[in-house]
Order: sequence, then structure tokens, then C-alpha cells
Amino acid sequence: MIMPAKGEASHQTVFVLEIDGQPILAFRAATSRQARELGKEDWLQEDLKRMMIGHRPLWDGKSPIRVRRAESTEEAYYVDAKAENAAGDLVYLVRRDNEADASKLVARGSFPPRR
Repeated sequence: MIMPAKGEASHQTVFVLEIDGQPILAFRAATSRQARELGKEDWLQEDLKRMMIGHRPLWDGKSPIRVRRAESTEEAYYVDAKAENAAGDLVYLVRRDNEADASKLVARGSFPPRR
């Protein structure tokens, strides 16, 4: 996935990646097509299989990964999370088992876009 130069992000739309109807992460992309490509990235699929939520993998390797435009509350959450932590392009919308701070209902995280 090609990421825009700094300053272009304001012209991009916030999208949400879902698995089994559960919003998993939010990110910006220039087009719907570009956003859908993220769900096909091998590095992301492998990481989703390794990450746990409720002692189960975020993705079982079989369920469809869908991408849609973020709802207004999800977009606001993404913008707030990016303001707090500018590292990475992805903001997780679920609390993963390996996150240290158990005091928050939904933890914010980032993920490197390339490996």
C-alpha cells in the first residue's frame, strides 16, 4: 500500500477494517480500492492471526476481511488517537490481549505500515 506524503493525509478518507462485523482498525486511504488492498496484505493478515482478543486470534484466517468507510464516531476516534500518538498509520479499535493498560475500555494502538 502506498502511503501519501505528509500533508496529503487531510485529503484522505478514514476507513475501517472489519472481521465478522467487528470493527478492528481504522486507517486513512486515498480511495476505496486502496483501502481494500490493506486487508489483502500478507503482513497484516499474519499479524491479525497472531494478535489475540479474549484469548482468541483477531482473525481465524478464513473469515472475510471487509473494509468500509468509517462512521463519524470511528473517524473522530481515529483523529484523536493520531493526535495522541502520531506513530504508525493504523489505529486499533479493539482491546488486544497483549496491551498493558487494562484501565481503558478500548485501547489505541498503531501498527507499522510496512515490514
